[in-house]
Amino acid sequence: MTDGKRNIIQQLLEEYDIQSAEDIQDALKDLLGGTIKEMMEAEMDDNLGYEGRLPQ
Repeated sequence: MTDGKRNIIQQLLEEYDIQSAEDIQDALKDLLGGTIKEMMEAEMDDNLGYEGRLPQ
């Protein structure tokens, strides 16, 4: 692991006060939730042929 990656992980541990697996899940939801939602919406648009949106 590079020093840069190690520093990023350390910053995330401090920012989210990660103490447990649940804390890791919460951090990942916060970091990736919006991106995953956008990806799902784009997939729906593509598969259904219209702009279906997930509830907010």
